[in-house]
Amino acid sequence: MKLKTFATAAAVAVVAASGVAAEGYPERPINLIAPFNAGGGTDLLLRGLAPHFSEAIGANAFVSNMAGGSGTVAASALQGQRPDGYQLAYMSVTVSTIQPQIKNVPYGIDSWTPICSIAASPTMLFVSDDSPYQSMDDVIAAVNAAPGELVFGSSGPGAITHLTMVSAFAGLGIIDDMKHLPFQGSGPAIKELTAGNIQFFGDTELLMKRGDFRPLMVFNNERVESFPDVPTATEVGIEAPLNELYLWGGLFAPAGLEPEVTAKLEAACEAAVASDGFQQFAANSGTVINYRGAAEFDAFYRAQYTANATLIEAAGL
Repeated sequence: MKLKTFATAAAVAVVAASGVAAEGYPERPINLIAPFNAGGGTDLLLRGLAPHFSEAIGANAFVSNMAGGSGTVAASALQGQRPDGYQLAYMSVTVSTIQPQIKNVPYGIDSWTPICSIAASPTMLFVSDDSPYQSMDDVIAAVNAAPGELVFGSSGPGAITHLTMVSAFAGLGIIDDMKHLPFQGSGPAIKELTAGNIQFFGDTELLMKRGDFRPLMVFNNERVESFPDVPTATEVGIEAPLNELYLWGGLFAPAGLEPEVTAKLEAACEAAVASDGFQQFAANSGTVINYRGAAEFDAFYRAQYTANATLIEAAGL
């Protein structure tokens, strides 16, 4: 009886302490992890959000980069952290729902507390502005004329950039005549695109606008307003399910985060996304805002995890 009483008292004490911790949260800076190198689309978006998130949460929120494994290095490290609300990551569709289904990683569908989704942008296939390719017809002709010589890059195997390239060239029936060169993040890849060491890359409009690049097609259900002359993947002959790809992402914490802390982070995220500063950033960068609160994002994320198994199979991954 004494042992039971002691255990019950200890449990009550833990719950009480947790409530106090949640009430005082946050008491120190919050680390927002970008799971890729600086300069990529995810990094740029997170740095655009961070100051407004800091203001909304009432504490400093700083961005750190942890690249490697197409985002899985950061995700694997995060899932082992204490769920106290001080370590979050902006994870994309690929890091959270695709990589764990194609790689042996220590995280899966139940490893996270989703906080909020922020953006969902269609991907685009693009070339350097001084490239000789003006259309996908030009690309197909060049590949057929010199099989095995042209190279497409990605930010890593299984990343959305890789899926974009696979969807494009597999959808057009020419992927076996091309080479794939993966990098650790979009930043290093676009440097090689500019240098001419790779000929093709795919990412969101946000990243494409960071350099002198020419889009050849967009993986959207319709042409995008900012590039009305760029055809959709469907228009160039790519069929479903390879004709539409969206890079969505949001903030995740390790599983087991207290509901009170989740609610505070969710409210801060909503306020940051709605702020004039972030709205202006989104307008300038071509970021398509797609906010979801914690409960809605959790349901969406789980549905995507299941649905993307079909995309993985279609892409041969």
